[in-house]
Amino acid sequence: MATAVPKSVSPLIRAGRWSLLLVGVVYGSIHNNTLKKREQRVRQKEIDRVTHHAIDEIAEKKIKADQSMIDLAYAAGVDPNQARIKQQGQEKKSH
Repeated sequence: MATAVPKSVSPLIRAGRWSLLLVGVVYGSIHNNTLKKREQRVRQKEIDRVTHHAIDEIAEKKIKADQSMIDLAYAAGVDPNQARIKQQGQEKKSH
């Protein structure tokens, strides 16, 4: 097997290759920063959406729990409004 002797590459071609490589690296860096900023905005919107959903869900659970306690009080034969007034009166006396 004969090995081919490499030809010498023109300095102009070498400079062109290196300059295109550097241009590609700079372009990639700029493009990456642009995509990062876009993704941060999308991520923040998603966090806001999930947070609002969780807050709404917690509020809904609290309303259901309060209603359940009122229904339970009526089932036990206790007026929830009177029980609440008594509890608030006892708290004022203890302070």
